Amino acid sequence: MNPVLTLDLQPSRDSKVNKNQATISANMESKNHENSKCKYSLVAIAGTAADASDQLDLAEDERGTVAVVKATMAMGNTTTTTNEDDMNHPIINKRIHARIRAKVGTCKISEDSSFLGKPGVGVCRFRPDGSCFAVGGWDRRIRIYSRTTAKLLGILRGPNEDSITTLDWAVGDDDLMHAGVLAAGSSDGKITLWRT
Repeated sequence: MNPVLTLDLQPSRDSKVNKNQATISANMESKNHENSKCKYSLVAIAGTAADASDQLDLAEDERGTVAVVKATMAMGNTTTTTNEDDMNHPIINKRIHARIRAKVGTCKISEDSSFLGKPGVGVCRFRPDGSCFAVGGWDRRIRIYSRTTAKLLGILRGPNEDSITTLDWAVGDDDLMHAGVLAAGSSDGKITLWRT
């Protein structure tokens, strides 16, 4: 099993959480409100490290250093408490169902490849609008993937001479967010800005 080195998590677009269902109103007439549940989904991306020789032993569709995981859980209010503070917080069902939706690779690995050692991911981040995610690799490249299909949208190659160790998307300003401004830092101390 490959070690997970980085994670990012974002609510899924198909989550349908009704705030009236997720919390118990303090003004409820009935103190015994049971089974008020709603489904909530999350998408996680996980970056891992792997031995190149081990990856070659796997089927091509299993050779991934990035996993896209979808998790669903029920949120509900099954409390019978009369404490007003407790009644204003959702109770999360402990059952979480998760599945790996996709595995994608970062470095191209082949028998005759000059890339030896460990292909790996230093960082992964969802774009704030949730349309895609960026992955910074040990191979000095940044890869942009579609959130919904995990399809590779592009590879950014820059002046970085070492592993990409940090990524951050611009937030706050709508123009910057829509422009897809991405900052990347690497082990060699360089910072690059990209417009994706």
